Amino acid sequence: MRRLVILSCVLSLGVALILFVNNKPDTISLTNAKAIQTSRNNLMFMVTLQIENSGDPDKLINVSSPLAQNASIMNLSGGSSAIIIPAKATGIFAMDGAHVMLKTKSDALGKRAFIPLTLTFENAGAVSVRAEITGKSMMNHGQSRGVLESPPPALSLSWKEPPDKNGATVQLVARNFTFFRADDGAKHVPNQGHAHVYLNGLKLGRLYAETYEIGALSPGKYRLSIELNSNDHRPYLGDGQIIGAFLEFEIPKV
Repeated sequence: MRRLVILSCVLSLGVALILFVNNKPDTISLTNAKAIQTSRNNLMFMVTLQIENSGDPDKLINVSSPLAQNASIMNLSGGSSAIIIPAKATGIFAMDGAHVMLKTKSDALGKRAFIPLTLTFENAGAVSVRAEITGKSMMNHGQSRGVLESPPPALSLSWKEPPDKNGATVQLVARNFTFFRADDGAKHVPNQGHAHVYLNGLKLGRLYAETYEIGALSPGKYRLSIELNSNDHRPYLGDGQIIGAFLEFEIPKV
């Protein structure tokens, strides 16, 4: 009798766990995934996509694909910093920020084929998407295609609302620069454009104003970087460097 009671309790617990997992809200969704060939042998691909987070802050912990010999996050500016998607925010894997690099097992993947990809998050778990192969492109990380103006723009940052677990608001002061929301395909206008925002190397989006709000973050160290770009999406340069500014901060554990 006692064994039956214990077995019944174990089964009930198992059912409850399954229901909990199956009913876990989908807080992370992946959209607009593109795989861009970056080598002549058709094996290397850069993957860009959007990460939509409708829940609490979440940390990316792994990336994989059944078609890849290896898959990794390329993050030149963020280095080994954790990839965190703030609460109720969007993260963007892009050429000018953190992105996925894949080396596939076969060179037979052609244009318009799909590469399955799974991103695993600390809270949301495994989230899958199919990245469409769109063609070839050479990697370009910014400075070689930048634009010079005289006088060059300048940018400084400060906290309008200091960071805590609920988020933060950063204040921008741009000199010799005008924020302007141009149409797609717009031509360059000297000292006019928008900013790109990065958190630990992950692109969060474009900015057309002098303040920016960051959603709630999990405990850890962060580097918020903001860079100025032209209407045609080239970075402004000064003294051989991309014009921008950054703030470093830490969200302590409670």
